[in-house]
Amino acid sequence: MDNNLETTLNACATFTESLAASDCRHERKERIKCFLHKVAQQPVSVGDFKVGLEWFNCKEPLSFTRHLKGKIVVLDFFTYCCINCLHIIPHLRQLEKRFSVKDGVVIIGVHSAKFDNEKDSGNISAALQRYDISHPVVNDCDGILWSKLGISCWPTLLILGPNGQPLFQLVGEFEEKVLFELINVSVDYFGQRGELSSHHLPPPSATSIIRGPLLFPGKVTTVIQDDGSELIAIANSGLHSLIIASADGTIKYIIGCPDKPGLVDGDFEVARFNAPQGLSFSTPHLLYVDLRKKTVFTLVGNGLQASVNVSQSSGAAQSLSSPWDLCFIRRKVLAPQNITQPFLCICPPAPSGYRGSGEENNKPFPPATHLPASSVPPPQPPPFPMSSTLPSSPPPAASGMPPPPPPPPLSSNLSSNLLPPQTLTCSAENEAKEFIEQEILAIAMAGSHQIWVYFFQDTMWWGKEFFSAGVCANVAGSGNEANRNNAYPLSASFAQPSGLSYCPSNDELFIADSESSSVRSINMKTGKVSGVVGGSKKPDDLFSFGDVDGVGYNAKLQHPLGVAWHEESKNIFVADSYNHKIKKINLHTMTCSTYAGGGSAPDLALFNEPGGLCVSADGAKLYVADTNNHCIKVICLLTSSVAELKLLSDEQAPGISPVCTVTVPLSVNFNGKIILKVNLSLSDGIKLTEGAPQRWSLHLPGKHFNVSWRTESLNGTLDSRNAEVYITAPPAQYSGGPHEIKLTLKSFLCADGACKAVTSSLLFSVACSADAPNSVEYKANFTV
Repeated sequence: MDNNLETTLNACATFTESLAASDCRHERKERIKCFLHKVAQQPVSVGDFKVGLEWFNCKEPLSFTRHLKGKIVVLDFFTYCCINCLHIIPHLRQLEKRFSVKDGVVIIGVHSAKFDNEKDSGNISAALQRYDISHPVVNDCDGILWSKLGISCWPTLLILGPNGQPLFQLVGEFEEKVLFELINVSVDYFGQRGELSSHHLPPPSATSIIRGPLLFPGKVTTVIQDDGSELIAIANSGLHSLIIASADGTIKYIIGCPDKPGLVDGDFEVARFNAPQGLSFSTPHLLYVDLRKKTVFTLVGNGLQASVNVSQSSGAAQSLSSPWDLCFIRRKVLAPQNITQPFLCICPPAPSGYRGSGEENNKPFPPATHLPASSVPPPQPPPFPMSSTLPSSPPPAASGMPPPPPPPPLSSNLSSNLLPPQTLTCSAENEAKEFIEQEILAIAMAGSHQIWVYFFQDTMWWGKEFFSAGVCANVAGSGNEANRNNAYPLSASFAQPSGLSYCPSNDELFIADSESSSVRSINMKTGKVSGVVGGSKKPDDLFSFGDVDGVGYNAKLQHPLGVAWHEESKNIFVADSYNHKIKKINLHTMTCSTYAGGGSAPDLALFNEPGGLCVSADGAKLYVADTNNHCIKVICLLTSSVAELKLLSDEQAPGISPVCTVTVPLSVNFNGKIILKVNLSLSDGIKLTEGAPQRWSLHLPGKHFNVSWRTESLNGTLDSRNAEVYITAPPAQYSGGPHEIKLTLKSFLCADGACKAVTSSLLFSVACSADAPNSVEYKANFTV
């Protein structure tokens, strides 16, 4: 790195950190202006982007000399697996609303991958669509910009001036007002100097996903209904909704509003979700969405992003931090007798290990750091704020490019999140071992790297701490991001826990710990946290990932997002998401092996970042949320065969028209025009789901498509319940026939408080002849 550039970057980082010491708004503004005046005089620039990098959300690669001169540029260094990176996306979205490109502000994402899977351009493109990132993004797959600019952790924002000079650096998560303050003052400062330009950037490239009923499904769960049939619930994350279906794929309910996220309770028609993930049934009628009353209510959470050191609270008053999975647990526990006061035991770190072994995973711990995959130095204090994801080395850099030095150490904000210590006295009657039934909801709190629990009744937890009914609290995890096992659960550390599954026979909770690429467990009797497979022996090494079948630490996973316990076989199934596989762990031998995935197209066992899975209620099948393939796949555990669960609307649902196909004969001349005027009519009592797209799709004769049959688009959306579809018939040399053309309309409709997807089709049997009209118009009326 150029010495002048390195000096300027260090000064930017140091200034941004020092700014936090001032609370006076006027003083902060003056300090920012003085610093801007200082750095604006420096003839230092970050230089241009390397030629040949892949770009997204723009038609051509961007350049500081051609496109970005005269712009304040916010470089967002991120990797799409990182929960901390996801936390700042709303801040960037608000910044885009407040300052447009015409105002002189441009946001550019620099995707510097942690995992090998994240370097793939197709996976990055899917992630940008999943998280609704619309600003330009460059794929820094080899860490060239990362190394050149001395970036050391995710996320990092580097703010550049109109001549490409570094201005400020924000490391880790931050308050939105800090970013807005820096940009506000910068726009005013450079605007007064006449250095900002209002020119536009090239328009974004057109990208789209042909959508079915599912878009990036995250998690899936099942339950047996009162009549013995199976019910499946799917977190349809990309469409901000839940789908409840029967085992044959018949959709019973669509809950929430596709394309319209929000936090709204109420009946199924008005309820709103925002990229829902975890799901868990407590009874056949309660999914924390009341299927019997057809209502949605908030159990816990106020919609605000919690900090790591948030205190416990009750119900809707509690802040949460990216809850990624849920697990309802009903278990038998000893009933404490004559408890006079709640008791809390706060313990220091104690020896622990890999399911009881005395490995190196047992030392008093500093806050978490990510260590490199190849050479792991001794643990050292973390050079980053708590709310960041830090590698101790950057992604692989270009040849000859040395790694950047670590920034100065910062203090951590470790929080035990506990109640004050009190006393507990128990009488000898406890020896009678009277049992009671305990119900809790375990929560994988990915954003704070902890496991939380919602308590449905007053509970003496692990015989030490009392929680009142309705309280949600952290029960395992220090809040530091690490792979640290410990006999004392609050001294253990997790790394973005993303999947949960309960083993009733062992009274054990299994956890997909995604950033450590491991599967871990909590003993629900004692609270001891242990490793199962994957990860590293060194707690702070979060780069020990791969795709290796093996035992314990020798097995390697890559960012697993889901786990499912299978009681009959005593196996754990794992959604090894970034390896695109389903793996199986034999709990007796601690062996992890590939079970499904890794095939080649069109093999149905070809998964794409599966995000969740569950065992069917009868134990015979495994349901997999195949996230980037936008579908649910079913694995038969007897034969290991894989099939896709086809979702269909319920033909018998009251007030909703069934799926139908009507055949219409048409005649047209060779090269003639067919104009289909689509109209959707609604019966009394039925209305469109607010905000949901009403989509049409066209299927032309496949044999000669693009050679003979021509159309502007094979799919689209209705405009005010109407659309026009234009088709051109083939020339005379393709005279055979009749030809079949299928027009399908997929509507999201609501009736009697329930919302469902309804599919209707028109099948046109088209005969082409020289004596037929040159143009045919047909009014395609769909009535539901």
